[in-house]
Amino acid sequence: MRPLSPEAEQRAGLASMRRVALGLLLLMALVFAATFQLPDVTWVGYLRAFAEAAMVGALADWFAVTALFRHPLGIPIPHTAIIPRRKDEIGENLGRFVADHFLIEDALRPRLAEFAFSRRMASWLAEPGNAEKISADGGAFARWVVRAADDRQLRTLVQQHLHLSLREVRVTPLVGQVLGLLSRGPHAQTVLDASVNWALRLLDANRDRIRDRIDEESPWWMPGFVDREIYDRIIGGLSKLLDRVGQDADHPARAQFNRALEQTVAKLISDPAAIERGEEIKRELLDHPAVGRYLEGVWDDLSASLLGESGGDGALGRQVAGGLRDIARRVDADPELSAEIDAWFVEVLAHLVLNYRDEIASIISETVRTWDPTLTADRIELQVGRDLQFIRINGTLVGGLVGLIIHAIVLFST
Repeated sequence: MRPLSPEAEQRAGLASMRRVALGLLLLMALVFAATFQLPDVTWVGYLRAFAEAAMVGALADWFAVTALFRHPLGIPIPHTAIIPRRKDEIGENLGRFVADHFLIEDALRPRLAEFAFSRRMASWLAEPGNAEKISADGGAFARWVVRAADDRQLRTLVQQHLHLSLREVRVTPLVGQVLGLLSRGPHAQTVLDASVNWALRLLDANRDRIRDRIDEESPWWMPGFVDREIYDRIIGGLSKLLDRVGQDADHPARAQFNRALEQTVAKLISDPAAIERGEEIKRELLDHPAVGRYLEGVWDDLSASLLGESGGDGALGRQVAGGLRDIARRVDADPELSAEIDAWFVEVLAHLVLNYRDEIASIISETVRTWDPTLTADRIELQVGRDLQFIRINGTLVGGLVGLIIHAIVLFST
């Protein structure tokens, strides 16, 4: 036997409670009718009073419950079928109630702070397949954008934007700031070591050219062994000097290099002539046709990468999934990072909700307004109707007890 759907279960439960309430009403009617066949003794009077009042209570509560959703017995009695008739007003009030009592700062921020967004996100991303799912969905959206957009217009847009951005960047101070960062602390030694290694490779790669140049510049009468001696002394001396500088952390050349680097950084950042010369070089490069063709091809390379590698099995897709898992691990291991993400989440979501709460309320009211009145009443009754049937049952019992008490008071007062 197939299990019932949630809606079918709700309808079955509602029908069951309706039968119980109706059965109790019919039982009270039978008891009331039976009392007229019994001897006219005291306890029969109490029983009749209980059954009579119970029927009145049951019918009154049946009318009240039914009037919420439809006209009782199909009769258009005023102030019945309340939910279908006032559906739009109910939706408006519901949206306003949500905006005024839930979408407010005092209620929203504490709830968002308790949500622990970063931990939940990290836990979800750590589960197998979730990071790949995000990557695949993001790749699918990116591919859709690439295919749907005008390729020529996007290519031109990317080229113009990059060209304009590069023209607005002052290259020389930027280079100076980068060199300044590299010249401070342990990075300065790293820069010098890299420079020494580069000089050694450059010297080794140009040995033949240096030898040929010495031969060309030497007088014709200079013996060949003298040229070779000059070559050996130049190359050997430079190699030894570079080796000593590279191995000796306290070598004087290192201090000289650091001073020269600091002077160069200061010049690049603040010297107007150096800055203007850098801008001239930048403009010459940007005006070169090859640079224009390169910038135009950036979109082609980007779109080809998105189309070919952004899927779940593509290199870009795997990198994105791996990056998401790495973020999850970092968040899980770094409480400070987790707190920063949570604070950002609270601020962003609170800002959006508080600034657009009227629009959110209007979504609720507009959605309710589009519902069919009969369908709306049916949906609401399906959610709360089973509990409302208890009102009918309680009304039957409470009505009977009230009738019993009234009958007793009348008897004792006469």
